[in-house]
Amino acid sequence: MGVGIIGLGKYLPKKVVTNDDISHLVDTDRTWIIERTGIEQRHIATTETGTDMACRAAEEALGDIDRNSIGLVLVATVTPDDMVPVTSAQVKRRLGLEHAVAFDVNAACSGFMYGMWTAEAIIKNGMVPGAATMEVKRALVIGVERLSRITNWEERSSCILFGDGAGAAVLEYSPEEPGILSTYLKNYDDHKGVLTCGKGYKAIPFWEDKEAYQHLSLRGKAVFKFAVNSIEEVTLAALEKAGLSLNDIDWFVPHQANLRIMDAAARRLNQPLEKFQISINKSANVSSASIPMALYDLQKTGKIRKGDKVAVMGFGGGLCAAAAIIQW
Repeated sequence: MGVGIIGLGKYLPKKVVTNDDISHLVDTDRTWIIERTGIEQRHIATTETGTDMACRAAEEALGDIDRNSIGLVLVATVTPDDMVPVTSAQVKRRLGLEHAVAFDVNAACSGFMYGMWTAEAIIKNGMVPGAATMEVKRALVIGVERLSRITNWEERSSCILFGDGAGAAVLEYSPEEPGILSTYLKNYDDHKGVLTCGKGYKAIPFWEDKEAYQHLSLRGKAVFKFAVNSIEEVTLAALEKAGLSLNDIDWFVPHQANLRIMDAAARRLNQPLEKFQISINKSANVSSASIPMALYDLQKTGKIRKGDKVAVMGFGGGLCAAAAIIQW
């Protein structure tokens, strides 16, 4: 039996921030950013909440699909609007998905991959524990981020990288379709703190904690090395599980973190960059939303055909990485 993707959706905020706009904030310029990242612009949410963006992407992914058939809503995010209720619960309520169980996951930029893996497992298991006899045959998996909230806009090496947006996918069980052929996940201990983001809280009378700022912090060279190495490792492991080779793959859809990373990964895997979906130029790094957004972009090109095999690869803070092989 297979679990495949039957719907994709994407939403980007209305406000576009160009490299020239960034140059007014920090010491940089348009060419410098493009040469180092491949990014030309990013979208920043000024009026849209994370839930707004998640719902817009989800509505497109759902299309004409019967909303009563959705048994699971799973949202991957590191920037929720609220701690409680979680974003998935707010999406479920707003879209009227009455029969769905809802929860969030946080696996940084690999979040959508972890969410898809979880949804596939629940669908194949037949039911959600504690949900009586309700079978889950369709799941809505969303990646959504407002990284602008946690970006240090005074730090040149990081503020050029990030943007906001949402991507969504509807997964369905089908005994006739192969769908997801394999998934491989791996966590690596971040002993040196190469990619972190603290959490800010209001002080209470009993604390002796130091004041904390909720800003993303990354060590570029270390992140680059981890990203390229992990992409190779998880992709080859997922291929082995599927009984396939690199040359069997028609398209590669990596997390859109940096064009240099994708170029290095293509060379490491000995694959032409033309087989890699590149979306970072127009939307920057949108963490857990980047993979479903890139899948959406690939589908919109019209290049992908039924039966094509797609390798989807994520990596991010934690440190963590994941890859899945999907037959379209």
